[in-house]
Parts: sequence; structure tokens; C-alpha cells
Amino acid sequence: MLKEERLSSGRRREKAAAFFLVLSVILVVVILAEVVLNIMQRQSRLTHHEVSRIQAYYAAEAGMNYTLEMLRTGIWTADASVKYACINGCIDATADYSITDSDIAYSVQIAINPKDVNGLSQLNIKTDYTYTP
Repeated sequence: MLKEERLSSGRRREKAAAFFLVLSVILVVVILAEVVLNIMQRQSRLTHHEVSRIQAYYAAEAGMNYTLEMLRTGIWTADASVKYACINGCIDATADYSITDSDIAYSVQIAINPKDVNGLSQLNIKTDYTYTP
């Protein structure tokens, strides 16, 4: 009977060791999965921010090209006081020209300031891009 108790206690120790080994492997896998998911989430946010920033940049560039074309064709004169053109809604001011374009995701405001003493006008472009994670 003493021999059976020793075998039984040895088997229990082996089972306990196997149990703790399985628990530790599961813990390591869970920790690694958490780290990988955290890295993926950060990368996703960074990519979203970068895409939004680039879209805002090209929206402003589209507004600039539109304004330069209006100046070239004489539709918009730079000799008057400051005039505004707005794409998808003005940011600060009342618009003289309103442009609606569903491809441009951000509001863009373009202003042409009157000529200075050197006879040059200044083109100011604003876009309402803000990053919210």
C-alpha cells in the first residue's frame, strides 16, 4: 500500500507540473497577442492620420489650382478688396464664390489679398484639417 501512495503522489506532481507549464505557455501567448494587437492598433491610427493629412493637402492644392484658373480667365480679380472662394463651406468668412465638389473631403477657403506696393497679390489658403484619434 505504501508503494501505491508513492506512485499516486508522483503522478500528482507530474500533473501539477504539466498544469503549471500549460498555464505559463498560455500566459506567454496572451501577452504576445496583446503586444501584437497594440502595435497593429497604433499602426492603424498612424495610417489614418497620414491619409487624412494628405487628403487635406490635396484639397488645398485643388483650391489653389481653381483660384489660379479663375485669375487666369479673369473671373476673379485680385484688384478688389479681399475676396474668398470656399470649397465645401467657408471656415472663417463669407464666400463670394462657392465651389461644391464631393471629391474634396475638407473645407478649403482661398483668399486673394489686394496688391501691395510692389504690385503683387498674396494668395492665402486655409483648410480645416484636424486629427482626432
